[in-house]
Amino acid sequence: MISKKELATEIDYLASLKTIMETFEEIAASRIQKIRSSVLGSRDFLMEVNSVFQQVKYSYKNEVNKLLKQKKINKAKQMSFINHNGKNLFAVVCSNTGFYGDIVRRTFNLFAKEFKKAIANKNKNDAVIIGRVGLQFFQEEFSSTPFTYFDFPDDKTDEEAFKNIIAHLIQYESVIVFYARFQNIITQEPTGTSISGDRLDLDNQPREGVKYFFEPSLENIMGFFEKQIFASIFEQTMLESRLAKFASRMVTLDSAADNTKSRLKQMLFVKARIRHSAMNKKQMEALSSHILWQ
Repeated sequence: MISKKELATEIDYLASLKTIMETFEEIAASRIQKIRSSVLGSRDFLMEVNSVFQQVKYSYKNEVNKLLKQKKINKAKQMSFINHNGKNLFAVVCSNTGFYGDIVRRTFNLFAKEFKKAIANKNKNDAVIIGRVGLQFFQEEFSSTPFTYFDFPDDKTDEEAFKNIIAHLIQYESVIVFYARFQNIITQEPTGTSISGDRLDLDNQPREGVKYFFEPSLENIMGFFEKQIFASIFEQTMLESRLAKFASRMVTLDSAADNTKSRLKQMLFVKARIRHSAMNKKQMEALSSHILWQ
């Protein structure tokens, strides 16, 4: 049987917790409203840009291969206008804090699944972890695997940190980023995308290239995509991840607030029952005393 003091403490705690959850839910909702239109507005455009990037790289590869077969260029000709290290990079965008539901864990699980496949194939692969929660997951899952870690805020863009991440990513031949993607307020899904112009099996895209005319030249277009578009595509993945995480947080907080309200209602009912029981007891004592004196 719960005491009156314990009951009062529990009710105060639940009432405070309910207020805190509702406050954080409102903050998450305001952040969603702030970035949702910009993220969704640029999503389709940058997805198409990324698709063109893949087609440009595919076309450039075909052109180089043709020239190699015709022996019009030497084998030293590069597939890129930036000096890369010849390695593949798997990057995952997680979070610095918790309370985002299961979306951060599911995103990391997708990353871990694909990264393990790459390790099994004995390719030259490196890992980048963004966010302290992802750091903890990685150390638990890949305790002896080297990696690079970047801290990045959940609620804003740190320009200096962003530049440092880009400077690291752009060294790699192939860069695949795993992040949470916003579907709607209720649904967020983990996904992976190449930001280096490489096609992924998980994209479910056709493998055959499309023939294009490039103006002023294929080389100039390829160079522009590698130097300019790379950062824009990565920035979109970071914004997508932020939007999805705050949507997931709002749903999680809403569910937790409902549970807290239900628990608070139960405690208030118990309090009322105890009060009524005490009143009934007093009335019975008064009635018994009255009968005794008669």
